[in-house]
Amino acid sequence: MSIFNHRHRRKRRIAGEAATWLARHDAGTIDEKRFLAWRDASPEHAIAFTRALAVWNEAGARAGVSVESRFTRRRAAAAIGGMALVGLLGAGGFTTRAYAWNSASSKVGECKRVVLPDGSRAMLNTDSELQWRFSSTERSLWIVRGEVGLELVGGSPAQIHGLDRIASLSQGRFNVRLEGAAMDVTVLAGKAAAMRAPKAEALIAAAAAVAAPSEGLLLSAAAPSVREASPQRLAATVAWQQGEILFDNEPLQTAVREYNRYLTGKIVIADPDLTGIPVGGRFTSTDPADFLSALELGLGVRATASNGGFVLTR
Repeated sequence: MSIFNHRHRRKRRIAGEAATWLARHDAGTIDEKRFLAWRDASPEHAIAFTRALAVWNEAGARAGVSVESRFTRRRAAAAIGGMALVGLLGAGGFTTRAYAWNSASSKVGECKRVVLPDGSRAMLNTDSELQWRFSSTERSLWIVRGEVGLELVGGSPAQIHGLDRIASLSQGRFNVRLEGAAMDVTVLAGKAAAMRAPKAEALIAAAAAVAAPSEGLLLSAAAPSVREASPQRLAATVAWQQGEILFDNEPLQTAVREYNRYLTGKIVIADPDLTGIPVGGRFTSTDPADFLSALELGLGVRATASNGGFVLTR
């Protein structure tokens, strides 16, 4: 099954669960303890319920029914079921604040700094979204997409979520990147430990997967793994925080894919023979002019402007 299909089915399932909880609430049969356990098990659950409630309220408003009035279970099913695919799964604008989640996002080519409730700091890379929920006993962060640099102050361990992946972070500095279904945590200072949560049960540490400074923790469908991060890799990992992008003999295909994260007008490799050419250097992340010039002067690769982007040929 593809990653896209897996995500789609997961979203459909969670949206259905949210609609069921909403219908039970309306019918007066909700088990509040179980509902709170379900809602708090994952940021996706809290967001899905908030969206379901918003769709429900919108359906009531269109029908001329007060938001405070009680819907029947049938009406709840109709309101949620009829709009779920278009409204619940596709809508991204409903606020999560009703369930104590706050969020920040960045556009393509933009980096954004955020001060978190405890004084910790987050920096969002291009086209990224971070959500968080902090209390006296909890520090939870959720990477919806993209890449985030974190500077965490002392306190209880912070839990960083990415899809089904969870890591526990100590005080320190980290770079966290979501790539498909995998979450890659680079430790600059502090420690990062892989966690797992079977359902709504307490988090359980995967003791063998703990990353120390200058190490990376990879959480994917396979078992969590820890790898050493070379000085070159560490420099490349944090270069974006200075508005730069660093390549150390990367294949041109990889370099172009990385550069395109920052560009609205994409770079396209038209000649397949160019994809494996090694590329090195430090460039400005949001302006590919120097990168393209280096390709032309050093590697004989021609960059032609096309449809707002560039096409690479010999």
